[in-house]
Amino acid sequence: MSKKAVVAPGIYDALGARIVEKLGFEAVYMTGYGTSLSRIGQTDVGLVTETEMVQNAGLIARAVGIPLTADADNGYGNAVNVMRTVRDYETQGVAAIHIEDQVAPKRCGHMKGKLLISEEEMIGKIKAALDAREDDDFIIIARTDARGAVSGSLDLAIKRGLAYAEAGADMIFCEFTAPSETEAERFAKAILTKFPGKPLLFNYSTAFKWNKSPLSFKRLEELGFRLIILPMQVTRTVLSGAWDFLSDLKKKSELAIYEQEARLANHPTEDYQDFAGFPEIVKLEETYLPKEEVYRKYQESEGTIKIKTD
Repeated sequence: MSKKAVVAPGIYDALGARIVEKLGFEAVYMTGYGTSLSRIGQTDVGLVTETEMVQNAGLIARAVGIPLTADADNGYGNAVNVMRTVRDYETQGVAAIHIEDQVAPKRCGHMKGKLLISEEEMIGKIKAALDAREDDDFIIIARTDARGAVSGSLDLAIKRGLAYAEAGADMIFCEFTAPSETEAERFAKAILTKFPGKPLLFNYSTAFKWNKSPLSFKRLEELGFRLIILPMQVTRTVLSGAWDFLSDLKKKSELAIYEQEARLANHPTEDYQDFAGFPEIVKLEETYLPKEEVYRKYQESEGTIKIKTD
């Protein structure tokens, strides 16, 4: 793997992934919290099923050409269940998944109340995941929640991170709760001293808690982190934006719509039909459908987009 850190913005659907790709990011991440909130309107406490997560990941992966890393929670059961989980995600075109060492039902890594399975059980899950994959390029990321779990600590997280690397995980992920640069450096140094070159993942969702000296992406790269995910930033942007518009609509009625259109004038997403690929659909129709049919469809109908047909 390259020594460069890849930043993967977190999204919860194919639309978000399309935006990430169009803006030139090299990778995208499917957030478990965002998936839970968007699909069932519930917090991230293990209520979304394996089937729902895999289906969502597949829709996202097929919408873009950049690699998708997806949250696979705790693998949805024991080591045997993990084997099916790996196969399901892999067949959907996902590039990588992370599996955590929490008990079932799991919860978001930034919540209180996390409980851990034994180190031995998690090692079994990692080995099962590695054996289940058919493509060696499908990346298995082992995540430990030991830093913020009941009776947890950074030392325990380091111990588990080392054990998971020893078990063969392709990448190691420590879920910090409100990390300092010192903690990030300690964890990275401990893993990389024994396993030089082992890729590390950093969850940047808690970065906003660093009030004085935020840890830069460049510094994380220097420490050895190779994948930086931002799970909730896009979800929170959509959540706040939708709330604000609907609040305006409630107060101002149709005026809110006209104000929104004015704000979107000349924005890169103003022409959402173009963004969504409608012109490409027309080209396909021109290629495969009878020319007379295509001509009539676009010359004798009205709509929000003008398409030229020869």
